[in-house]
Amino acid sequence: MKKILSIALVLSLLMAVLVPSAMAADRQYVVGIAEAQANDEVTTRRAYLEKYLGPHYNVRFIFSEVLKDDAATKQFIENCIDAGADAIIDMKSASGQMARLCEENDVVYVVNGDYKNHPELTTEDYPLFGGCTGANNPQVGSLFRDWLDKIASEDGSEGFLIASTMAPQGNSQHVEICRAILTGLQLKYGLTYTKSIDELIATDSVANVENDKGILITLFPGSPNKDTWLPGLSPLLQTGKYGVFMSSGQTYDKSAQVVAEVEKAFGIDIKIASVAALGTTLSTAFNTKDPSGNPSVDLAAVKSISCMTATMFAAMMNMLAGKRDTACRNADGTVPRYTFGFIAIQSPEELANTGTWDNRDANSWIADYTFVDRMMADDATPEKINEQMSEVDYAHITEWMSQR
Repeated sequence: MKKILSIALVLSLLMAVLVPSAMAADRQYVVGIAEAQANDEVTTRRAYLEKYLGPHYNVRFIFSEVLKDDAATKQFIENCIDAGADAIIDMKSASGQMARLCEENDVVYVVNGDYKNHPELTTEDYPLFGGCTGANNPQVGSLFRDWLDKIASEDGSEGFLIASTMAPQGNSQHVEICRAILTGLQLKYGLTYTKSIDELIATDSVANVENDKGILITLFPGSPNKDTWLPGLSPLLQTGKYGVFMSSGQTYDKSAQVVAEVEKAFGIDIKIASVAALGTTLSTAFNTKDPSGNPSVDLAAVKSISCMTATMFAAMMNMLAGKRDTACRNADGTVPRYTFGFIAIQSPEELANTGTWDNRDANSWIADYTFVDRMMADDATPEKINEQMSEVDYAHITEWMSQR
């Protein structure tokens, strides 16, 4: 009885007067959103779904609390099923178990991530599975590689510190960023490493990357969300031996104070490249000057929350519209992986231009209704959707937003 009352309360709080669009469903769909975190990205995604997509496409959402494990995800999905959900967008527990649970209850299932840890999603048949959406990891890595090639010295004497974060645990995005950085250094300086790049990426403790030119390259693994991360990183930075600090995760905000202290003590300008998110934290980093008068971050690789979310939303809506075999299966019948690129921001001026990009307070989004409608068109295919997502870069977005 408590469970039923709890669900009823959630649904009553989420009810709203919805005005359907020309492409809205004939009836209102109910969709559960399973979340793994509680951060700025989640808040932005909720605003995009609840304030923008939901009213326009006649969809109502049930949002989870932070789901700590698969058992919690399973319980949330079951609660959504009891509440009459038509689909689940799973940001937490992409797995065959969840796909089967949804299938058994006639619920569409789409996920965020990739298939590396759950290959059963590609090898077994889940008729109501609409595919997964994840970062185009080689493209994300290329942003770091290209930036590194531009800013690194001719001899590499400044020293390079790489926060590999969760790459040793197999995080695909972190792996690809580390691969791009190590490959970029190798090509720029003609290096021969004593270990393969795959072995280096898998290094789960602090280690110098031995090479034939004696260039200082250090790998620092570990989750920046743990209390031990900054105390472990600080002594390395405080040696003053690293002029470039690159991170495969979002760490620039956590290391900013230590970096500033080291720059002041040694009279150096440490170049910082990091994964980031649009918002106040990034704005502060770009507009806070270090002792040399430079921004606290030099490259921010950011993702568009609206574009990422729109892709999952469109896949779900295509499934609900009965377009599985055309829009949600590859030409060979396999399930697709929809990808999104990251956006390189390299100056306060560029950041200032993003003020209307995925701005939840202004309800202004990169992936507007026209963007979403294209992915839900009658001729939509995974290939066309991925082609559209490949255009999500700084230049294209600037053009799109100027025309609105």
